[in-house]
Amino acid sequence: MSLFNKLSDHVIETSEQMLRVVEEGMAIMSGNEPGSNDGGTASHQTMGGGASSGIGGDPMAEFDGSQTPEDFLQAESPLNGIAEDVLQDIMASQAAPESVWENINGFKAAIRWEEPFILALLAFHAITILFTIFVIKRGGMTSRMILLGIIAIIVRSAEYLNQWGNTNWESFATQDYFDTKGIFVSLMLSGPLLFLSFFMLIAFLREATTLLVQVKKFELKEKYRKTTASKNGNGKGKGKKKSGKKNSAKQD
Repeated sequence: MSLFNKLSDHVIETSEQMLRVVEEGMAIMSGNEPGSNDGGTASHQTMGGGASSGIGGDPMAEFDGSQTPEDFLQAESPLNGIAEDVLQDIMASQAAPESVWENINGFKAAIRWEEPFILALLAFHAITILFTIFVIKRGGMTSRMILLGIIAIIVRSAEYLNQWGNTNWESFATQDYFDTKGIFVSLMLSGPLLFLSFFMLIAFLREATTLLVQVKKFELKEKYRKTTASKNGNGKGKGKKKSGKKNSAKQD
C-alpha cells in the first residue's frame, strides 16, 4: 500500500469515528441513550466500527454522563498516532539518499571547504602526492620505505586521531567532523594515503618487472657470448692440429 492510500484510509476512518462520536454526544445531550439512535449510529458503526477499534478505541465508549467537558477533551483522540505514522513513512521512503551521487553530494555539502582546517588537510595531501612522485622517480629504496612507514603510522593512528578530534574539534574547526564511525577520517585522511601506498606498490611491481626483464636479457646475452666463444675456441684448436700435421708431413 502506498503512502497516499494509507493516509486516505486513516482520514476516512477518523472522519467516520468522529461523526459517530458527535452523534452519540448529541444523543446524550437530548436525553436519549447512546445506543437508541439505530438509524444513523448503527450504520456508521457498521461502516467504521472495526477500523476505529484499530485506531485507538472510541473516546465516548466509557462516557456515562458524570464526566466534565474537560474530561471529554482530555480523552484519547482518534487522531493520535496518525501524524506519527505518516511522518515515519515519509522519513523511511524519502529521507534517506537514493543513490551514491546523493551520498557524495551530501558529504560535500556538509563540509566547509573554506575553513583553515580543511585547507590544511588538502595542502598536506598535495605535499604528500608530490613527495610520493619524487620518491618514485628519483628516490632510492630507503626513502621509499621511510615514506611507506610514515603512511602506515598515520593510517594506523586514524582511530586515535578521530577520538582526539571528537573531543577537541572546537580548537581547530568550526564544526564536529569526527563521528563515532570515523567516516570523515576514513575518507579525508586514510583513504588518500592508502591510495598513495597502492600507487607506490604498483610502481614497485613495474620497476621489479623491468629489472627482471633486464636481468633475463643480460643472462641470455652472457650465455650467447660463452657459446660463441667456446665454438671459436674449438675451431682454432682444430686449425692448429691440422697445421701441425701438415708441418710434420713436410719434414718427413
